[in-house]
Amino acid sequence: MISVHDHRSVIMLLPVLLLFIAAATTNTSPRLKHTLPDHNTKRVPFQQVEQFATTLLEGQTVYIGGNGILYQINFDDSSTPNEIRLPDVPEKCRGQNTASCGNYIMVLQRFDENKLLVCATGSPYSRCWLSHNGELKEFINGQKRVLGRFVLPSPPRQGFASLVVEERIYSAAPFDGDKMVFDGYRKNDDIKRLRADTRWMNDPRFVGMSPVKDLIYMFFRERISQNNPDVDPWISRIARVCKDDHGGSPRRLQMKWSTFLKARLLCNEPNNVHFNRIEDTFIYKSAVDNETRVYGVFSSNWNGTAVCVYSMKEIGDVFKTSDFKDSNGPVPSNPRPGTCVKNTKELPDEVLALVEDHPEMKTLISPIGGRPLMTSYDPHIKKIVVDSVVGPNGEENRLLILAMGDGTIHKVLETGTSTFTIAQLTVLKQPAPILSLSLDSDRKLLYVTSTMELARFPLVACEEYVGPCATCLQARDPYCGWDNDQKKCIPVTPNSKNVVQNLTSGDGCVTIKAEMARSSAPRDGTVLRLPLNEGIPVYLSCPKQSYHADYTWTFSGEGGREGAALFVQ
Repeated sequence: MISVHDHRSVIMLLPVLLLFIAAATTNTSPRLKHTLPDHNTKRVPFQQVEQFATTLLEGQTVYIGGNGILYQINFDDSSTPNEIRLPDVPEKCRGQNTASCGNYIMVLQRFDENKLLVCATGSPYSRCWLSHNGELKEFINGQKRVLGRFVLPSPPRQGFASLVVEERIYSAAPFDGDKMVFDGYRKNDDIKRLRADTRWMNDPRFVGMSPVKDLIYMFFRERISQNNPDVDPWISRIARVCKDDHGGSPRRLQMKWSTFLKARLLCNEPNNVHFNRIEDTFIYKSAVDNETRVYGVFSSNWNGTAVCVYSMKEIGDVFKTSDFKDSNGPVPSNPRPGTCVKNTKELPDEVLALVEDHPEMKTLISPIGGRPLMTSYDPHIKKIVVDSVVGPNGEENRLLILAMGDGTIHKVLETGTSTFTIAQLTVLKQPAPILSLSLDSDRKLLYVTSTMELARFPLVACEEYVGPCATCLQARDPYCGWDNDQKKCIPVTPNSKNVVQNLTSGDGCVTIKAEMARSSAPRDGTVLRLPLNEGIPVYLSCPKQSYHADYTWTFSGEGGREGAALFVQ
């Protein structure tokens, strides 16, 4: 048995052969690579390819919105999903296999305690239902019509986002050709719903929405006017409105958002490499100090991707204190434009005028540390969720879980302003694009939705680190630590006793050198002899315990020998 110690070299002395192990110089690649076994992974294949599968995780139940069908899956009860069929699409679309004739569920949200909101693209217009106990009832709006048109894109398209908070529906969908607006509708509000002014956003592509206290934040990229082909025509934005926004006065912004503000999100390397296109977001709230962070995935027009992290407090300060871009006049202070008030219809005209004409903040929002937390060029980063792990020392550690463009999952430890990639996981039975990640942080389970299947697997896998203490600690997995009593790698909790964990360097084993020396020789203490015969191939297995190390066989201290055939697996 050979033990591998990262950042060191180990030589196994043999009469005939030598195995040389040296550390690689970078930790940006995964240290370990695993294909998850079937017995540890729950799966449900879809009946058809679901190009726009929408996922909602509630407790132990997962809802998947597909083309004309709503899947309800609870792996703890049954591996067979409960299926709810949507009403048929119009006669003219039957038999056609086009996106415009599909009935894709693109809004799937909890509406109230008992009902789900389900909206599908349909044809020619989208439609919404309230689902309760497997039954669908059309959602009737204040105009006595079925809600759906302008709530989501029909035909379906990327760059759409939706959210339901306190029975209010927020959506960003195409309107008036290729224009997109940020829209809001509440069942007991005025008959008409609020819309954004078309001047506020230029051809936006939304990637997410999130409630934070009394605000709704939205993330999108929008096109800027550029005639230079070497300049990325996109920039990334964060915008917000107040939950209790009821529109402006009869004189200005009536039936439009009266608290809409936006700012530019920067994600760039100091050498001026810019990642201008936001692709995905995750809002992280600390369980220890209530700090809220925004994790964003960005791409560049130079084929790279990055993760940038922002402080929600700093974002809030920008909206509270920044000057308004392209506005030369004074900023009203009673109230400041964008401030949440009891009745927005009574806002002064000068406040509404600034929101209407100059809603953008002059101050740019930079990431924590002033640069990306990590970058990846091959494969690309596509989706992100972040888990919180409190170790035996009481410190909170953050684990980034990334869906990559090659269909794998990366577990990445955040260490200050840098990262360490713990492992690459092959989860899917059938290679396919990953559409969403859903995290059950309480039970440490991850749900992965692709166009072909739903898969669930545990994030805690300390049994993978078999061997001495060094094997456990050098994994730098925040879920695991070395138990000195049991002499094995075990899951950690804040109450773990006599458990060693070092996520900074992977060191901490008291007898690490002695352990490695023992593990580098057969357990019975004898010397392993591998005599070679001329002309006879010898196959040497070389299991990789770390992809951060280099493995090389040599013959009698040399790289090879004429006439001897050595094949390394």
